[in-house]
Amino acid sequence: MRLLFTLLTDSFVISSRNFTLVYILLFSLLLFGSLLNVNQWPDLSAQWLGYGVILLLLFAAIMAGWFNMVAQACVRFLSVPRTEALQQNYVVESMKLFQSFFPGVGRFFNSFSLVFGLNAIILMGLGYWIRPSWLKANPLLLKAATLPIEQREVFINSLSIAQKIAVGEFSLLFMLGGLIYGVFWALTLLWPVYVIFYQQGGLQACFSSMGQFFRDPLRYMALILILALLGIPLFLVTGLSGPSNLFLAIALQFLNLLLQVFFAVLIFLYGYQIIGKPLPPEVAETDKPDEALKPPPTP
Repeated sequence: MRLLFTLLTDSFVISSRNFTLVYILLFSLLLFGSLLNVNQWPDLSAQWLGYGVILLLLFAAIMAGWFNMVAQACVRFLSVPRTEALQQNYVVESMKLFQSFFPGVGRFFNSFSLVFGLNAIILMGLGYWIRPSWLKANPLLLKAATLPIEQREVFINSLSIAQKIAVGEFSLLFMLGGLIYGVFWALTLLWPVYVIFYQQGGLQACFSSMGQFFRDPLRYMALILILALLGIPLFLVTGLSGPSNLFLAIALQFLNLLLQVFFAVLIFLYGYQIIGKPLPPEVAETDKPDEALKPPPTP
């Protein structure tokens, strides 16, 4: 319990002292918001798939550089005595993190592309599975969404039995699909840590993360629970705010970016403190890859 408390406090300190990590996420949000701002999304076709692949690769490149910045921020803070780390000029040290962005893109782009591609395949498979029930329920859900809250219950009660079954079937499949992906996400939560800290490939990092879950289930589950308790309420509030209150939506989106930085720092601190210190570059580039890719034993 004391170690988890230390992880949380150190994550807060590192996140608050490295505000440049938010800049990359903000840039990404604006970039992908403009790229996805289309009036009519094309149907499933070669054009759609090509555009999606380009966006996926662009996202993987940005995340590879950003996670490398997160890793460097954690190492810089933990590799020196705490008193010295707290006395550093954190504004200057934070700006230096930009130097780690492009090296991270060049070094980890392939692994990040592979893992994000795997996530995309899983999500597309789940979407294909849910799609028939979605086509039945979509008009009804869109109609309910346009009505005031006090009229939605009347509209739902006016639906026929077949329509209620269609909505219920979609809701059940959607929750089941979300549960399946949630389990996969939780088990592979630490893959960026294994890719950057221990120089593992994308798939190997996913399996290493799953293995860490079985080696350290209590603290791993506590980590997931912390992320869920902090992230899910904010996600729900952000979804309920709607476009009617623009200021609140912007404030919640900015708070979400801060929380994403905190989450990323937290999982890297978990790796550093519990899995073991990251491999130095001279070990990572050794002629014995099996030794280089093997993380320190779990204490």
